[in-house]
Amino acid sequence: MNEENIRIFVAAWYRALDFHVPLADAYAFLADEGLNMQFPDGDIRDFKSFKAWYDRVTNIFFDENHYVQTVDARLEGETAVVNVVVGWQASWWVAPEAKSKRVSIDATQQWTVRASGKNAYGLEIVTYNATVEPFKYAPGFARL
Repeated sequence: MNEENIRIFVAAWYRALDFHVPLADAYAFLADEGLNMQFPDGDIRDFKSFKAWYDRVTNIFFDENHYVQTVDARLEGETAVVNVVVGWQASWWVAPEAKSKRVSIDATQQWTVRASGKNAYGLEIVTYNATVEPFKYAPGFARL
């Protein structure tokens, strides 16, 4: 585990979210035990709650793009604390509105990752706080 490997893993995670990969592929990024993900719309503690979140968001948002701005990793033995700033743009449509909405935010996140043999990156997410700071919305875009 090193900073470059962590940066590659972070980029791969967001690429997976952008392309709405099959659930089994998403699970390969996540710890089997001790998972603790915090999102504005709820907490995830296991694969069952991740599936509920993932099914919901992949059926709401489309044309998603994540832009990794910074990844700062602090290695602590077998784990690393990772501070991430990511830009996210996505569209969604609410029936029967005539047009979809587009959001553009910067999100400051903090993760904990550890070594794992579950994927090609050799890492897995243990903790994931998606809102270390309030979202920074781009002017003129919709708000969640």
